Amino acid sequence: MTGVSIRLRLTAWYSAVLLLGLALFGLGMWLALEQRLIAGVDTRLAQRVQGLRSALGAEGEIKDRGRLQRELSEFASEIPDDGFIQLRDGSGAFILPFPHQTVFPQESAGARTMGRTVNLAGRPFRVVTGRVVCAGQTYDALVAASLDDALAVMRDFRRLLFLMIPAVLGVACLGGYWLSSRALRPVDEITSVARSIGVRNLAQRVAVPRTGDELQRMSETWNEVLERLEIAVKRIRQFTADASHELRTPLAVIRATAELALRRDREPREYRDSLRAIEVEAEHMTALTESLLTMARADAGGSGMPLATTDLGHLVNDVVHRNEGRAAENGIRLEAVAGSEAVLASANAAGIRRLLLILVDNALKHTAAGGTVTVSAAASDGGARLGVDDTGEGIAADALPHIFERFYRGDLARGSGSGFGLGLSIAQAIAQAHGSEITVESAPGVGARFSLTLKA
Repeated sequence: MTGVSIRLRLTAWYSAVLLLGLALFGLGMWLALEQRLIAGVDTRLAQRVQGLRSALGAEGEIKDRGRLQRELSEFASEIPDDGFIQLRDGSGAFILPFPHQTVFPQESAGARTMGRTVNLAGRPFRVVTGRVVCAGQTYDALVAASLDDALAVMRDFRRLLFLMIPAVLGVACLGGYWLSSRALRPVDEITSVARSIGVRNLAQRVAVPRTGDELQRMSETWNEVLERLEIAVKRIRQFTADASHELRTPLAVIRATAELALRRDREPREYRDSLRAIEVEAEHMTALTESLLTMARADAGGSGMPLATTDLGHLVNDVVHRNEGRAAENGIRLEAVAGSEAVLASANAAGIRRLLLILVDNALKHTAAGGTVTVSAAASDGGARLGVDDTGEGIAADALPHIFERFYRGDLARGSGSGFGLGLSIAQAIAQAHGSEITVESAPGVGARFSLTLKA
């Protein structure tokens, strides 16, 4: 099932939030308008109470009740048609309306003017009561006004809200969809370019919008991923081509030797010589295959090198002991410098032993008779330092950046055609598995120094 697009989801969320906002806004406006209208009615009613108080003050000297009623009736006649006034004296007898007619239920008024809403004959009225004291007499006043006009305003406002909110929401939805489409257009372009990129055109890159926002960062990240992928694919292709080239030579030798031996009957000694040549090439292929397997495991992160506290001085002495005979045959002085105390570090003993063997083998190959190769282990700040120094021919400056590359031939750097060009790459992979790297210092004619630092 095809999922809903991001632009539709963004539009839906935007519309939902906007609808909630408009609903809260409309409700707030509704309550504020209602409160404002009621407050306006209460203000007018309070003014009428004050006017009644003034009228009583003016007519307070009139003792005749009938005359007082007639005079106050003239005041009440000036009240608009939607207004009403009731006035009782201290005994509860009605002075207004005149003639006596109770329209609103009236309780004894308090000292403060109070407002409330009541229904009379199906119509809502706003009622304000108050106590009026004049010329020693206490009166309870009640003034009321119809809420028909206020309710009509509220009805019109409600209709306006019901019409405007859907209209505003509809326009906002269309605008939100347009904005989301416009904002996500670069994503569509990135997706289209990404779909067109394959193994054959990894050099292609995504166009980076110079907006300084998330889209620019995403595009730059995509290009960085493509660059790393391109480099990895190139390395795989180069690795495959170099491995094929390295395997082709011994296979060709084995095939040619076998065909030559089978071309005609030969003496047993000749067959043995042929088989011995085939054996040498098979051993060569086995060593190459093991080196390739080591590199493949290192690339896959499966080097399988658990670390433990290891005495590096013991490993140095062991490696030197293994290569003493070979060094003596070539007239090279091979020595170990490890000190009498243990040099401890967190390392994989088998891995470090192989690393040292590779570096020592490399040094012996490129050191002439009478030279010296020194293998050292010494404690350093927070760990230990291993080093292999030789007094050989050194490495040219232009070759130094490449000596750890796979299948880089040592003869280009140091004049030897032996090996596969994988030894230093394997040594560097072992060092990286220990969280370190091999560094090299060399110059033509002054030898070379390979070193790495391990943590304690």
